[in-house]
Amino acid sequence: MQLRYFFLTILLFLVSEDFGFAQQQTEWTVPEGTIAHLAEEPINDITYSPDGELLAVASDSGIWLYDTVTHKEVARLVEHTGLVNSISFSPDSTKLASAVSDGTVYLWDVATGTRLWRWNEHWELAPSVSFGPGGQTLVSGAGQSLRLWDVATGRSSRQYVESRSGIQSVSFSPDGRMVAIGLADGRVFLWDVRSGRIRHTFEGHTDSVLSVAFNPSGLIVASAGLDQTVRLWNVITGELRHTLEGHTFDVNSVSFRPDGRILASAGDQTVRLWSVITGAPLRTLHGHTGWVNSVSFSPDGKTLASAGSDGKILLWSVGWPAADVNRDDKVNILDLVLVAGAFGQTGENEADVNGDGIVDIRDLVLVAGVFGEG
Repeated sequence: MQLRYFFLTILLFLVSEDFGFAQQQTEWTVPEGTIAHLAEEPINDITYSPDGELLAVASDSGIWLYDTVTHKEVARLVEHTGLVNSISFSPDSTKLASAVSDGTVYLWDVATGTRLWRWNEHWELAPSVSFGPGGQTLVSGAGQSLRLWDVATGRSSRQYVESRSGIQSVSFSPDGRMVAIGLADGRVFLWDVRSGRIRHTFEGHTDSVLSVAFNPSGLIVASAGLDQTVRLWNVITGELRHTLEGHTFDVNSVSFRPDGRILASAGDQTVRLWSVITGAPLRTLHGHTGWVNSVSFSPDGKTLASAGSDGKILLWSVGWPAADVNRDDKVNILDLVLVAGAFGQTGENEADVNGDGIVDIRDLVLVAGVFGEG
């Protein structure tokens, strides 16, 4: 059996020479029928509910909730006292938190559309909000302070963050132990919830960090901002993994696909998709006619929603399988060639389809098992 696989590998090497294949970035324009016109005003933030049933849209005048199957409006939350900048669903999808430009944080009941509580504890403008994984705690950040909110009571405790400039973005880690904090001075803090101390300081951005996000495993933090770059950081070591360059203006938002292999970034008038493993660009998505402010992957990883100043949402099909190694939207001989060409390599590699750290026969079997899918 091993000899058989050896000859298969040699054959694939020979085929790869004939194809002369190299991975390339692909330009995408929005497909017909994927544009949902929602409003005339700019959209500031967008996010899918964890159960995948709703798409929440934050604009200058309020929040719209849309059914993800019919794309019809199911609720509108407009009792805000300022522009809605940031929104976050609870893990069970029953609650939605929102933060507005006057420093107020709101909590809403998703089923009824009623407001559960409202507190103006941030004297600074434009806080960012993120639910913890247990759904009992909400974090908000603005200026030089974080607030940890008890979701049941709406009471909060204030945590000062020593920085030369204000907090721009926050994100809870998947295990709830840390909060990533993006700062206006270009730094990213990893703040330990239990001790209240900074575990790591990531330095590299040359301007304000507008968006931070943990990958699903909690081992990588993505950050993006005014310096037109996206950076991937190792949570354990604090080291920079990749710097992703290509945007030509501010990068406003980042979102990991649920399988953790792809990162979406929103900046200028494009959305860009990146390989988390290698840092290579995979797709550039064109279609917006204004600045793209936010991106969000659906929970099943098959759809990416993007929104911005043009007041519309574009829905992109991005659910290609991990076995589509070259990201050409089809699992075929080229993917087998790439796996065979990387046979025996260890570490971060797109050809490591099953993510076990080595490119081996198991990856070939996985590709062969879904041959023709796309």
